[in-house]
Amino acid sequence: MIRKEVEEMKKNKNKSHHDQPLTISSLPEEILEHILARISKWNYPNLSLVSKRFLSLLSSPQIYTTRSNIGTTEPCLYFCLQLSKNQSFDLYTLWMTPSETLTNDGDDDIPGDYSLVAVPCYPHPHCVPYDFTSVAVGSEIYLIGAPSKSPPAVRILDCGSNTWRDGPNMMVARKCAKAVFVDGKIFVMGGYGKLEFMAWTEVLDIKTQTWSSLPSHGDSADELSSSEEELEISMLEVEGKIYAMDDPNNYAYCDMKKGTLEVVVVETHSSMMWIYAWCVIENVVYGYTDSNICMWYELKSRKWREVKGSNLELLLGQDTCCLAHGFVLDLVNYGGKLLVLWMTVHVDNAKQIKRIRCAKMALEKRHGGEDWGKMEWANTLLMVPESFEFLSSCVVVSI
Repeated sequence: MIRKEVEEMKKNKNKSHHDQPLTISSLPEEILEHILARISKWNYPNLSLVSKRFLSLLSSPQIYTTRSNIGTTEPCLYFCLQLSKNQSFDLYTLWMTPSETLTNDGDDDIPGDYSLVAVPCYPHPHCVPYDFTSVAVGSEIYLIGAPSKSPPAVRILDCGSNTWRDGPNMMVARKCAKAVFVDGKIFVMGGYGKLEFMAWTEVLDIKTQTWSSLPSHGDSADELSSSEEELEISMLEVEGKIYAMDDPNNYAYCDMKKGTLEVVVVETHSSMMWIYAWCVIENVVYGYTDSNICMWYELKSRKWREVKGSNLELLLGQDTCCLAHGFVLDLVNYGGKLLVLWMTVHVDNAKQIKRIRCAKMALEKRHGGEDWGKMEWANTLLMVPESFEFLSSCVVVSI
């Protein structure tokens, strides 16, 4: 009788044990990691406070590999500032909440709808901020460039772990060049000096981590590339071709199949005098001009056209955050949307107050082939001293 009661008690105990609901903390490591990888990175700082186990998983580079494998990566903006001439540069990363909304008043920005965090910079005496160019490769950022008398440096930031490492040195030392990533390779062009432009063109194979040179093709390319003075260009990739610009009317493109550089002449828009910044979204080139007009470039006709309904008047009409009274710093592709960064200047009691502002615009193609934009979000990121410098280009990585 006693034995029967003991067996019954054991049976009930085992039954109750199996009937207990599973908690998230009791899940295996791999399953929990896949769950966390599906949550927006915006929530990671708060989730890290839940437990030491959560903190460990969210701090591991492995979770960013998982996010990439299951397709849950999110865009993240990086940009560099030097707040004073005697200070080293600062690298910032910007995260926006998934439910961000447009702010109509430039001084009454919505608190808490974005996170701006300083990232530890690479401590190296030859990594001068004015001299490098930056390019995104997956979840990494390559900083490329150095003064002519310094080693041709390459520094690589792993954005998932915020750790730095050395990359392979370039073949030629250069400063203020431009770079673009295409089909597993980084192409670097231009820079300051008295060498021919194309003599400075080189390519880094990401897989082998080796540099090689890129030859020019034709007299027209040599005419564009040869300069006895400082040469400042812009670069971007459209449909497998690299476009380089040193003037609104003077473009060169590199055909990847031929492996050479050729020149094409582009018709400009009547209202466009100069392009402050440009980027590519779904093989469409977008630019912002000194006439405060957002433009897009039609590849077939080689003509610039105005982006309609871009809601820029919401920004242009405000004295304290007016694009016309400041400077456009960069345009970037932020997950298929256009991100605009600019500086504003406001005078208060004879003192200049400078701010870096950011706006996000959704784009769509409408009937008749017109591009339309709608402003979704605008905010002030930070206030900067009068002597600050905006360094290199903005970079968007997916992590």
